[in-house]
Amino acid sequence: MSPVRLILSTFLVLILSLSARAAPTLQQRAEIGAIGTLMAKAGRLFQEEKFQESADAVKDAQARLEKLAAAADVQLLAQLTALHKRLTNAYALLELEGITLPELKPLEVKPKGKEPPPGGGISFVKQVAPVLNARCGNCHVRNARGMFSMATYEALITGSRAGKVIFPGDAKGSVLIEKVQDKEMPPSGAGIPDGELALLKQWVEEGARFDGPDPKAQLASLLTGQSQPAETPMLSVQQATGKETISFAKDIAPVLIANCTGCHGTNNPRGNFSLFTFEGLLRGGDRGQPVLPGKPADSLLVKKLKGTADGARMPMNRDPLDDATLAKIEKWIEEGCKFDGPDGKQSIVQVAALIKAQGQTHDELSSDRAKLAESNWRLGMPGTPPNRSESTNFLVMGSVGENTLADIAQRAEAQAPKVASMLKAPAGQPLVKGRMSLFVFAERYEYGEFGKMVEKRDLPSAWRGHFRYSIIDAYGAVLPSKSDDYSLDALIAQQLAAAHIASQGVGVPTWFAEGTGRVVATRIVSGRDSRIDAWDAELPRVFASMTKPDDFLTGKLPQEDADLAAYSFVKFVMSDARRFQILLDGLRKGGKFDETFVAAYGGTPAQLAPAWIRKPPKLSPRRPGARR
Repeated sequence: MSPVRLILSTFLVLILSLSARAAPTLQQRAEIGAIGTLMAKAGRLFQEEKFQESADAVKDAQARLEKLAAAADVQLLAQLTALHKRLTNAYALLELEGITLPELKPLEVKPKGKEPPPGGGISFVKQVAPVLNARCGNCHVRNARGMFSMATYEALITGSRAGKVIFPGDAKGSVLIEKVQDKEMPPSGAGIPDGELALLKQWVEEGARFDGPDPKAQLASLLTGQSQPAETPMLSVQQATGKETISFAKDIAPVLIANCTGCHGTNNPRGNFSLFTFEGLLRGGDRGQPVLPGKPADSLLVKKLKGTADGARMPMNRDPLDDATLAKIEKWIEEGCKFDGPDGKQSIVQVAALIKAQGQTHDELSSDRAKLAESNWRLGMPGTPPNRSESTNFLVMGSVGENTLADIAQRAEAQAPKVASMLKAPAGQPLVKGRMSLFVFAERYEYGEFGKMVEKRDLPSAWRGHFRYSIIDAYGAVLPSKSDDYSLDALIAQQLAAAHIASQGVGVPTWFAEGTGRVVATRIVSGRDSRIDAWDAELPRVFASMTKPDDFLTGKLPQEDADLAAYSFVKFVMSDARRFQILLDGLRKGGKFDETFVAAYGGTPAQLAPAWIRKPPKLSPRRPGARR
């Protein structure tokens, strides 16, 4: 025998002698076995170069396979696929030897019962497909998680790499029904409505029939808007009442940040499950909702952390969470998955940091802010190590000389009691809890780069300083004048006053803090100041550009124009010193800005804006033409 023929012969023996897979019935199994025997015989004859006899055995096997396939359902045809492939290979080898064989017909699924079974049977197209799409769609219709696809009826009946999941006529023995019934699927642990489960069971018991035009058609193409059941609605954010024993921000968020956000953050999160925000946690990912309020044992999050759900235990490739931490997570779910942060859309990193900062002492918060200041400087001014100077209430960093920074630190300490007096701040307390950072820049372009890199924004060209406050961090950025055309003391006082106001109460808007800071600057400065002169000179233009009195509140104006309008409006409300003090006192008691403002003035800022625009405060007698 030639080497090529020997190789072909050996290959044929191998492909024909593989054992057949089990068929659903004993009779079908026996027939598949007989076909396998014929194929093995054909292989031996081919090896002996008895090609015509080998072909006769192949034709016999082909006839018996086609007869068996003619009456087969999808389940049996799936088991005949391997035999049919071996016949195809045998045909190719025999044709190389000049043997002509009858046409080998492809295996085809012959749809049965295009109408639902008699007696009110369940329709796959109208009833089953919509349920599978709604409850299993993310994992097994639009994806093939666990190597199991429901993208088509044929794929569903074929099952997964581990085997079949549906056995027509046997709902109890069908893996799919078992997992849905035990609430292992969908993996959220919530289960599916009882009526839908009963429908699936009945469909399987009736033979898992297909009543569509093509069992290979995409399941999604079979759906209609009327037949699609409503998907489980996303959980809404429920605010904590204060009676809970477990805090999300304090006890849960830090655990998620340390162990989970590496895979489930914002950058292409694994399984489309992002823990970047609390709302993302509630929404879940491909596997559905991870938490079921009040049901820790059924929650997918707990199962994954304990390793009792399918797939890898979480956190992946890391040590499991300790029992005490798991107990806290379970208790938080048991208590309703309540949220104690300011906004469910906010980063959980910020939520955790805010709660931590609220509970810190002045010194603890100062220490954390110093680390943030170092980080912000490196981000805004890479490759330029800062000089620094420290005082009781300020950390001053900058690209100017150390003596200049020391002078600015002294100036800031001197301005703090003046600002406190003007705003009637409580005596004996820091103007801003936690030491405030001051960034000082030698050049305008450095100040602009800081805004781009740290705050991700372009700072208005007129600005020579601004503040930021978030409880976690509090800083002012200043650009000292090289020609003394504006007051550094007034610039620093402006940032201190704005940060102080922003730190009071709940929800103080930036426009109000900024406006207050500018008014304080006008009262601190002695003599003329080109920045402040420019504010008053620009106000008539700003008023003329507004279409509605509250445009500065609703983002309708450029940043600097909005800040100028806020400056004028705050000057207007400060003209009633009694009401303004009521507002500040309410905020210092922890009041919400919107409610406290209405209590003090009898209306919202938007409602007071028309009175302000009709008669804005008088402009200061200063020369125009300067810059901020």
